[in-house]
Amino acid sequence: MEAFYSVYFDEFVENLKQIENNIMMKSALILMTDDERFTPKLVEPILQTFSKTIIGGVFSEIIVRTQIKSKGVLLIPLAFDLKSQVFNFDDEVGYQSELERTYSADLPESGSVIIFTDAFVNGKNQFIESIYDFFGNEFNFIGAGCGTTSFKSSKNVVHNTGMHSNSAVVGLTNECFSIGIAHGWTPITPPMKASEVEFNTIKSINWEPAFDVYKREVEEHSGLIFDQNNFTEIAKSYPIGLIKIDGETVIRDPFMVTDQTIHFLDSIDNGQYFSIMHGNVASLLAGASEANQKCMTTFDAGDDNGYLFCIDCSSRAKFLNGMFAEELKEISGNQTLYGALTFGEIANVGDSFLEIYNKTVIVAKWK
Repeated sequence: MEAFYSVYFDEFVENLKQIENNIMMKSALILMTDDERFTPKLVEPILQTFSKTIIGGVFSEIIVRTQIKSKGVLLIPLAFDLKSQVFNFDDEVGYQSELERTYSADLPESGSVIIFTDAFVNGKNQFIESIYDFFGNEFNFIGAGCGTTSFKSSKNVVHNTGMHSNSAVVGLTNECFSIGIAHGWTPITPPMKASEVEFNTIKSINWEPAFDVYKREVEEHSGLIFDQNNFTEIAKSYPIGLIKIDGETVIRDPFMVTDQTIHFLDSIDNGQYFSIMHGNVASLLAGASEANQKCMTTFDAGDDNGYLFCIDCSSRAKFLNGMFAEELKEISGNQTLYGALTFGEIANVGDSFLEIYNKTVIVAKWK
């Protein structure tokens, strides 16, 4: 089924009409860039007239036919219905009651859930836990942290009702997606304990000041020396890997240090065990290929839609720089690739818990 990429607003409206008028297209994903030609003031009235379910988000960059675009809007029509709902993180009613009100009637025994959430708000972690508690591991999940390099909450969650900040949107289908997750980072230290944590900051590791421990291990491995200005440059090659009960490693991306405290993009549990990780171009490209293989191995090729949907981390693109085009090729294999570069990748596979990842590739395929 063809996807539609719009560079101009009139073209976007026309592409929406084509989806609206095609009976084979039941719903749609919308991946927008932070483009002055597609402001909320212009887009919201059009979304509100669209009768089929549409969900998505705003990103700094999107993936269109295996290439990165920093302008325009991608519309991906789907051959199945989505049952959707927007959740505001300031809502005092609570997520569980809203989930029950929206989804309890005719809830399938299995299926898939698509999630787009504002990346730069605290409420997303509690929300993701509520989503998993409600649907359980009979469902597959894929989603993305929406937002741009401003690193601020904005109207970046998109739905028929409009564009929303401090929110998330969920789409439920009884289609079971095939999903692959991989990252390509390997541990360079034995497990260590995050002995003092405040949401997304680690203040101490093994009861020592956090940055002292991180600095010692990374400098010994890399041969480089941290100074006042180069933390981000060195740290981009040294994320941490949270060690989970099921043996999976969930990557967390350090982006700043203040007063011996290390700041990460997403939350970390107090007392969490982790290893410092390392990667290079070759290992990340191998991770991208692994994500493709995991996805395609479990896909029934009898009804191939001809493309893969990809949630890839924005910081992987920065890390790989000129080699990022090679990562997209590894992810796509012999398929066309559509998707977004994100701030937090959301997924589970099989019986594993629903997680928010960093610096990770998630690939999905559906009929």
